[in-house]
Amino acid sequence: MSSHELERVEVMGRVASGDLKLTTAAILLELSYRQAKRLWRRYRQVGRKGLKYGNAGRPSNRSKPMKLRRRVLT
Repeated sequence: MSSHELERVEVMGRVASGDLKLTTAAILLELSYRQAKRLWRRYRQVGRKGLKYGNAGRPSNRSKPMKLRRRVLT
């Protein structure tokens, strides 16, 4: 996870424990209340994995086949 995603997890964890309100969390994350509410819902349903970027770990759609890459490099 990136540092940005880890910060989101930390803030949402504080909301879950009752230390922060969602409005304060939105200000800390520099998001609108509506976006913070969307993140909070995903955090409750999926957990910390829900705040991770969706395409993380997947190959790029624009990547070329390995056969072509090898031929270009040689």
